[in-house]
Amino acid sequence: MKTLIIVYRKIRSTLSDIIYKIRSIGQFKVSDVANLHHIGLNVTNVDSTLLFYEKYFSAKRVRYNGNIDALFADDLFLLLNLVKEPPSTNQGTGLWHIGWSGEDAQLEMDWRVKEGIEVHTPVTALDDDHFMYFFGPNKEMVEVYTGKKGHAFEHIHLLASDVDKTMRWFSSNLGLDPVYKKAVNNPRGFKWNYITLDTIDIVVFGKPDGKEAWWPEESLKSTEGCALDHIGFSFGNIESIYKELKSGGAIIVQDIKLNPDYNHKSFLVQGPDGLLVEIVEEM
Repeated sequence: MKTLIIVYRKIRSTLSDIIYKIRSIGQFKVSDVANLHHIGLNVTNVDSTLLFYEKYFSAKRVRYNGNIDALFADDLFLLLNLVKEPPSTNQGTGLWHIGWSGEDAQLEMDWRVKEGIEVHTPVTALDDDHFMYFFGPNKEMVEVYTGKKGHAFEHIHLLASDVDKTMRWFSSNLGLDPVYKKAVNNPRGFKWNYITLDTIDIVVFGKPDGKEAWWPEESLKSTEGCALDHIGFSFGNIESIYKELKSGGAIIVQDIKLNPDYNHKSFLVQGPDGLLVEIVEEM
């Protein structure tokens, strides 16, 4: 089974490389609806972060816009921002963790542990499926979930003080509609909803009825400066979306500018519950 996983990962790495090359030459059409573009991470060591996601999650090391080392994970980038001091953890923020899909739960756990990964949560049953959490190089949480088979980047998991309000923000500002018209009740005592972008889900959990370790005791704080710093979306032209957000009263954290490190034009806006969102111009 381990041999099959290694072979699968090599094949997927090759396919990921092909997809990245196609995307790099502008073959991915950007519509009026936002495209999921990247996750922004604050890291103290770029090389160790690159190696971590290459080794444990088969992300592909690339030269983003021919300018800086980054990672390509199936259909989005992991963009790395080098910082001097260890970033804050995402505990207590609305950006809980990122996740990959998996196959055999115990095998997924065993080979990673053997290779030296740090475990946050061991294999845990969830109905007919399983999940587990690991620590990244900067204490970011990374999940493996077997609900969707394969070994691909599978989801971004958010927390929200008001799930419907969060979904309205994504819908009205980015054109991204949730799967359910209104948040639904989870049997475990909280409301939830999600947005699907191609093969990736943005899952949003609301405040649970009882005390849960994953929900902070205080209000959700900003993601800015955390290990998982922000989510990035792209549009073909960001001038209009910038004007719409600003005129609608959104808090613009950073005006439109060309980022010399990433060689792209973007701006930053504060999303729901302190979630930092970057809007990138990509044709």
